[in-house]
Amino acid sequence: MWGWLFHRVTGIILAFGLIYHFFMMHFMEAEAYSYQSVIQRLSEPSWKLFNIVFLISALYHGFYGINGLVKEYVKSEGLKNFLKFFMFILSLALAFFGIKIVIF
Repeated sequence: MWGWLFHRVTGIILAFGLIYHFFMMHFMEAEAYSYQSVIQRLSEPSWKLFNIVFLISALYHGFYGINGLVKEYVKSEGLKNFLKFFMFILSLALAFFGIKIVIF
């Protein structure tokens, strides 16, 4: 029950995040794309929070969907358990390195 709800919530977060990202990146004046402007923007706590929430939402939403495919199409219990474990470890590693990149 909770997994389904979080999948829907992260989908909504991703939809609004993508719209916001699209408008910020495609309707800005040219000087907003300079190296200094980008570094300044990415050093703000609000942008860091946005990027972390966006990253976690994308990882959860994507891996939850892949998990559903594994549950439905993989018949072998051993392979199914291995893939679930592998996806869990991979998602944690991607979250760790993504957050590390955003924070530092």
